[in-house]
Amino acid sequence: MNKYILADMITPILKKEMNLVDYPLPEELRVREGEHPNFGKVFETASRYKADKTKRVAFTRLDFGGAFVGSVAMIFGGDEYDFPYVIETLCFVPGEGGKDKIFAEFDAMPLVKDEESMRKYVEPLRGWREAIDKLPSEPVSGLGKPGEFILDSVSQIEVLRFIPIDYLDEVLDLSKQFWEIALDFWRKAEPVKDIQRMEKINAYRGEYNRHILEEDPTGQFNVEVFGREKALLYFDNLAFV
Repeated sequence: MNKYILADMITPILKKEMNLVDYPLPEELRVREGEHPNFGKVFETASRYKADKTKRVAFTRLDFGGAFVGSVAMIFGGDEYDFPYVIETLCFVPGEGGKDKIFAEFDAMPLVKDEESMRKYVEPLRGWREAIDKLPSEPVSGLGKPGEFILDSVSQIEVLRFIPIDYLDEVLDLSKQFWEIALDFWRKAEPVKDIQRMEKINAYRGEYNRHILEEDPTGQFNVEVFGREKALLYFDNLAFV
């Protein structure tokens, strides 16, 4: 089974629809290797692209000791745009009876929480969220707990759960639907003209970037494996909003 199926499936779609242009990463971020006390050997590869209206579009493939293997796809809107932080993580972890289970994370996180963001970025995903909620699942455990700021940042449609491997086809179909909606957000995105709204967006970006290394399990993991300096370089190039 191709455990990097998300990146292999979504990368060509976004390349075609968004006309992605290569945005090379520093050499030390393209391939990273380290050791984690629980997972053992950590191996990651990353690629980064640019497109109209975006700061970056990024894909990572990761393998944490064979116990957490998969890929992540992300879109970050350009600084002048009110565009949600879009992310999907699709990984495979050992389950009962020797069968893997799916770690699924989806979000389109508005940078301002108000009625306009609800209308533009939350309501269009309600039906999609109802569909994925129909699949059997269990809560995520054993991967760290986000801090209060990060928990408050996720949107109302965020998905974070384990799903049985038997439902992989359904999850992949829902992945395609999710990115179709995200692409619609991107196509409709316009520069922010309201100065006060732009100030709120910029303030949120600053707060989020200040908190993510300490309060988000991904940030904590990066600091633990690669050290704070290298983790900061990684987030500056790939993960800060």
